Amino acid sequence: MLQENLEKIPKSKGKSVLINPVVFWGSAILCVVLYAPMLIFGKELQPYVSTILKAITYKMDWLWLLFALGCVVFSLWLAFGRYGNVKLGGKDDKPEFSDFSWISMMFTGGVGAGLVYWSMAEPIFYLKWPPFWGEAFSAQAAQFSIAYGIFHWGITAWAIFVPGAIAFAYMLHVRKKPYFYPSYACRGVLGDRVDGWLGRAIDIFVVIGLVGGLGTTLGTVIPMMAAVSADMLGIENSMTVKVAVTLVVAAVFTYSAYSGLNSGIKKLSELNSWLCMGLLAFVMLVGPTLFMLSFYVDSLGVLATNFLRMSLYTDPITKSGFPQDWTVFYWAWWAAWAMYFGLFVARISKGRTIKNVVINMMVITTIGCSLFFLVFGTYAVDLQLNQGIALDKTMVEAGAGAMISQVLHTLPLTGIVIPYFLFVMLIFQATTIDSNAYIISMISSKEVRNDQESPRWTRLFWCALLAVIGVAIMMVGGLPVVQLSSVATSVPIIFIIIILGMSLCKWLKEDFGQETKVQVVDYQEED
Repeated sequence: MLQENLEKIPKSKGKSVLINPVVFWGSAILCVVLYAPMLIFGKELQPYVSTILKAITYKMDWLWLLFALGCVVFSLWLAFGRYGNVKLGGKDDKPEFSDFSWISMMFTGGVGAGLVYWSMAEPIFYLKWPPFWGEAFSAQAAQFSIAYGIFHWGITAWAIFVPGAIAFAYMLHVRKKPYFYPSYACRGVLGDRVDGWLGRAIDIFVVIGLVGGLGTTLGTVIPMMAAVSADMLGIENSMTVKVAVTLVVAAVFTYSAYSGLNSGIKKLSELNSWLCMGLLAFVMLVGPTLFMLSFYVDSLGVLATNFLRMSLYTDPITKSGFPQDWTVFYWAWWAAWAMYFGLFVARISKGRTIKNVVINMMVITTIGCSLFFLVFGTYAVDLQLNQGIALDKTMVEAGAGAMISQVLHTLPLTGIVIPYFLFVMLIFQATTIDSNAYIISMISSKEVRNDQESPRWTRLFWCALLAVIGVAIMMVGGLPVVQLSSVATSVPIIFIIIILGMSLCKWLKEDFGQETKVQVVDYQEED
């Protein structure tokens, strides 16, 4: 059955890759169906969006929390269990990228400019509306303001990426299957059923989830960049400004995605890493450095002490809504990105061990994310609590983008810092979207080998569609629609991730049995 299906797939010649018309056009049409009403009806949809979002997050909160914590346990088992030393490749395969390039692509492709946005905005939200029934702006609220930010961008979040990343890497580099179909990695559990309508449905759901997750990022970052740009130029922050910023960002990520992995995405990721380090170092030096370091260390202690409580917090009695509005939203957002990021990590991780990939995904990236909360988060909290600057008032009245602009104006050398900040955001956002468009185009192709890339026109198509979807989300406006973009589209992804984990376990057991010291299994690449 499998051989018959493989024979139906046109063999690639040279650099020629064909699209999978069912996945490509099916995904594109569903994206239009989902997001076109936002362009047509705009703000009229806001009440309906809020109702749908609340229904999903409040009814399924227990599922999201158990799923995310389960990913942590599964990831630790993969890294430190009997299969941790399995090499993702043949015996002679070596890593394609240097450690710095690899980690840069992993980090910038996984978080995007949304990390900068939320590292400033999130602590202020938690100060004003704290978890665990704390009083606004109290010592308890302050203690959790940074700890919760690191929690939402830390180990649990990255663990959601792990099952897909290792399953896809195993499929591509160990079993040497030349397909970027997420459904193919489910073959260990679903068998030949992935060759039919079920497999195509999985692939289409994955693309829709990717677009929904990216829509969340665009819906937060673009308005922030527009607010900072408008404030810097002294003009009104209108929809025209937002669309103009979208077009500039789209031009950069389109060029990068068009250039490909080595020529565009890798170089942009490396540049972004250096630019971010420069920005973090500057704010750290000019800010209240000792307070920031002390606050950060204390927050790490709060997180370590309350990790399990935060992981399973649903608040079913008082129904404050905090875990549903934040933790459930975040786990849904990360799940929406899981398929894209899993395939992206798989593509760049050839020749590395399972342990190496998992540790870097969960630990190194968590440290990187926490540094943004160390710098931007603690700086914003200091302005609110110690400097008497009412950031919360600005956020409520004008939005988080205006609040971030207010934070930037407290820094010295604003004439240099703000343009630099916007440039960093531009590159940061572009490195995320170009990676996303690149992977979506790979998913919607028939057969892609290690020396091949998807057709350039498909990358251009998805870049353009993602830009339009970003505008659609901004037309409706408000945090609920941004959150719904991830939550609603990622519900099916939970079950796909679980199937991927089960499929991976079955493959590992088939290839390595009960051995405890394993390094490599050498499958022959398919013709």
